[in-house]
Amino acid sequence: MELREKLIALSVLKNGNWFKMYDVLKDDIKLKQITQEQVTQAKLKLGESKVLTVLDEEYPSLFKEMIRPPFVLYYQGDLMLLKKKKIGVMGNRRPSAYGMESCKAIVGNLLSQDVAIVGNLQLGIDAIAHLLSVRSGKTIALLSSGFLHVYPQENFELYKRIARDHLVMTEYPPHVYPSAPQFYRAHQLVQELSEVMVVIEAVKEDKRLKLAQQLVEEGKVVYALPAPYNSIHSEGSLNLIKNGAYCLTHYQDVLNMLDWVHSEE
Repeated sequence: MELREKLIALSVLKNGNWFKMYDVLKDDIKLKQITQEQVTQAKLKLGESKVLTVLDEEYPSLFKEMIRPPFVLYYQGDLMLLKKKKIGVMGNRRPSAYGMESCKAIVGNLLSQDVAIVGNLQLGIDAIAHLLSVRSGKTIALLSSGFLHVYPQENFELYKRIARDHLVMTEYPPHVYPSAPQFYRAHQLVQELSEVMVVIEAVKEDKRLKLAQQLVEEGKVVYALPAPYNSIHSEGSLNLIKNGAYCLTHYQDVLNMLDWVHSEE
């Protein structure tokens, strides 16, 4: 048995949970405890699922820089999109009219420059960014569940379009249901896979802002859109700017910074 097969079997056995997989790997790096029967059962359970592991050449280099890189990723669509310049987009699930119009304008202009928009397939700003990308560009979606339990169901048709013509990835085997910790983890992967992160509009209670702030402190490029005076919809975005994120005043700034990031690699 190859180590790759054992790693995939471990992912199925542990439902893609990074910590549970790590607990096994730290004491058994070659996975000697994984049996042929477990490998066979994993293959049967996965069926035709496409799998990418940390051992594979196509594995995203940006994930290798993480403290907790995903060991196994399940995907649907075109892996070649990983080679594109990638901009992450996040924002409110219940955006204001200002947030929606800003998202359409900013993402629409970014897509004219042959980039891939990365998001979580969530309602609101994420879905708007994905939909614009499906219509006039390319997009990558990171899920918080397996492919049999796509969340939210309201975006299921959008998911199918992305899976067919773009790229969908998840750390979780097809049978795994979504959960709050998995959503947080999936968004972490969105931010790590993106060379530049753009926060269109975010309330101060949005837990994803903690991840964005960590990126700012680590020196990664994060842009946040300023807001109309006294807007409760953008308090989180404004706090990011106060704490070191770049203030987004023109989409070209994002593209210029993206080019700079690539020149430094």
